[in-house]
Amino acid sequence: MSNRLGGFIAGQNINASIGTFTAVSSPTFTFGSTQGTPAVGQAIQLTTTGTLPTGLSTNLTYYVISTSTNTCQLSTVLSGSAVTFTNSSGSGTHTAVTQRAFNPYAGATDTVEYLVVAGGGGTTFSLGGGGGAGGLLTAAGLAVATGTALTVTIGAGGAGSASASTLGSNGVNSVFSSITATGGGAGTGQSVSGQSGQAGGSGGGGSRNNTAGGAGTSGQGNAGGTGNGSAPAYGGGGGGGAGSAGVNGSANNGGNGGTGVCSTITGQRVFYAGGGAGAVDNVPIALGVAGGGNGGNDVLSISGTAGTANTGGGGGGGGSTGQGQNGGSGIVIIRYPQINSAPALVTGSPQVNYADGYQIYTFTSSGSIIF
Repeated sequence: MSNRLGGFIAGQNINASIGTFTAVSSPTFTFGSTQGTPAVGQAIQLTTTGTLPTGLSTNLTYYVISTSTNTCQLSTVLSGSAVTFTNSSGSGTHTAVTQRAFNPYAGATDTVEYLVVAGGGGTTFSLGGGGGAGGLLTAAGLAVATGTALTVTIGAGGAGSASASTLGSNGVNSVFSSITATGGGAGTGQSVSGQSGQAGGSGGGGSRNNTAGGAGTSGQGNAGGTGNGSAPAYGGGGGGGAGSAGVNGSANNGGNGGTGVCSTITGQRVFYAGGGAGAVDNVPIALGVAGGGNGGNDVLSISGTAGTANTGGGGGGGGSTGQGQNGGSGIVIIRYPQINSAPALVTGSPQVNYADGYQIYTFTSSGSIIF
């Protein structure tokens, strides 16, 4: 995308004229009028249509250290000694200028707002718990260094297990610059000996063996729910979500997934990082939310469903048929005021859009960004 407007590059400095001058009596510069004389402390550059007197340069910034009516003296440092030059007017017309940003862009941003969501946890079948949501971190005012490549890593969802006796996998961390969101914990199954739901950004749910849910990461998510071993339902616990803990399984239901968090960083209301629901041996189907998968159901021979891609939702707990479900992959979204210039370089092919006065970069695959 080009940043060129009206023949200039967005954020480019241009020379704004202050006034013309002569330099015939070192170290004093004489301007054509009092109004066209720069003020004390002002930074200026010198331009000419010919040649400047010896001792002066067009490649330096000068600072005004004194003025008197339409004359002034300059230094190469603030409060420094006056520069001297050969008593000559040189040739051509000499002009003092100041540099100003040209167009609507205000140069590179130095802070951004971000949303970083990790991959959700996978699950295990055989009346298993739901997968925990990927950790979610969001804030404004993150300082970013101009000219430095900032890494963006999109965490994959954890894999569901094809074996009743083997745990599914935790989700993978997502990263933006110094911000790391932790992958969601895997939900466990009744045939996985002695295993609780796994800890993660949000914890995975426990199975019908009355196993506990895994712990969430402080500031990123919540714990998974405990599974239930009482008849008739034998429900798995729901995976934790960024908004609340997973619901415990009960004698009648599997636990619903913990709630996610609503973000408007894209200019739309979107929910992320919901927990996957636990499986149940009864008619009701436990539900995942905010990208979390629904739980499996043995009576209806329904498998759980996977977490939704790019939401960080946990996978739904597996019933006694099918297999464990994958967690949803993560996402990284960055925004900053539209008045600032576009990034110098972006990789990873993010979606770019503009809303509410912001330019917004939505990454669903890994890459980098340089401001």
